[in-house]
Amino acid sequence: MKVAILSRYPEDSKRPLGGVESVTVVLVRALSLISDLEVHVVTLENRRKEFVLERDGEVTVHRLPGSSWPQVLDIFCGPGRKRLIAYLRDLRPDILHTHVTYGLGMGTISIPHVFTIHGFDHANLVADSARHARVRSPIWRLAERRGLSKQKHIISITPYVRRMIEPLTTAKIYDIDNPVDERFFNVKRCPEAGRILCVGWINERKNTLGSVRSFARISKRFPQSQLIIAGDYVRDSNYIKEVEECIEEHALGDRVKLLGHINHDQLDRELALASVLLLPSRQENAPMVIAEAMSAGIPVVASNQCGMPFMIQDGKTGFLIDSESTEQIADRLFKLLNSNALHQKMSQESRERALARFHPTMVAKKTMDVYRRICPSATSYPTPTAQWPPVLASALS
Repeated sequence: MKVAILSRYPEDSKRPLGGVESVTVVLVRALSLISDLEVHVVTLENRRKEFVLERDGEVTVHRLPGSSWPQVLDIFCGPGRKRLIAYLRDLRPDILHTHVTYGLGMGTISIPHVFTIHGFDHANLVADSARHARVRSPIWRLAERRGLSKQKHIISITPYVRRMIEPLTTAKIYDIDNPVDERFFNVKRCPEAGRILCVGWINERKNTLGSVRSFARISKRFPQSQLIIAGDYVRDSNYIKEVEECIEEHALGDRVKLLGHINHDQLDRELALASVLLLPSRQENAPMVIAEAMSAGIPVVASNQCGMPFMIQDGKTGFLIDSESTEQIADRLFKLLNSNALHQKMSQESRERALARFHPTMVAKKTMDVYRRICPSATSYPTPTAQWPPVLASALS
């Protein structure tokens, strides 16, 4: 069986940027180990001027030039979509598996297609306080409704996504969690007492200010405690200023560390040292950092909103909190930091649950089962080079 995975893919697969790239890298690596599956990744990149073909292990990566059209139009009728469909017809996959918003425009193509939904742009624009969000969000809502109504097969990464899309589509919906890189299951833990880790953009959506305010409430109870914030700064300088002023107001300058963007090695090190992961976000679907922390055996304190309650078992693998209640957040942090027995129990429960849900081997098996259900007639082969489109045959010869 030949599968084409339409997604974003980093030039260096060891350094993915963002959740979708991370998921794609881990998934294609696991799928490539399945003996009867040939894996191709197709990307559409706006800054790219020429077609590029690459190998990444057993995976073939096809990088196509993108389009200058606004994406909300391009996914349905623009030159990017036309270029993509023409290329897929030449590539002739048995299955097209889409992980990006271009999947909204692929519901009517002749190639069997499954669309994994990682998020909703109409909601993200508002939560991120994006430019012109009041105008752009309703447009994206309409685009999502139209695109979802045309789908035949959808993979939902969380029951939250399923609830959002069920009224909008007649597609068959399959429930499969995002996979986590195996390295997170192998993190050598040496947690520091009172070390609280936040990972994500510093913005209103991630509620960074709420993290600092909550930490201020417990900082005097635990003089050795620290709050480590790892994430890029947003364009909103006013929000960053609020965060910095809050740190100064509570005299936490030597207790709160703003690391900025961190690479994979730094993330592994922070996960090894962290006692608790804190994520009081206002809007998330299935944040990778929760799955990564659970895989490493770290209890999580996260919001009781959107997809997060479907990842965390309240009182067993962590705590669910009201993102607007600094008092409640501080109380749950206090309970975890104040009880070694509770911390150890939640750590073990988190890891066991992560192995069953997020390990790449498990996710690849479930994904392959979906492929076989959608296209049971596809056969096992490696495709002879002579059957490939001429551009591929010449590039790989």
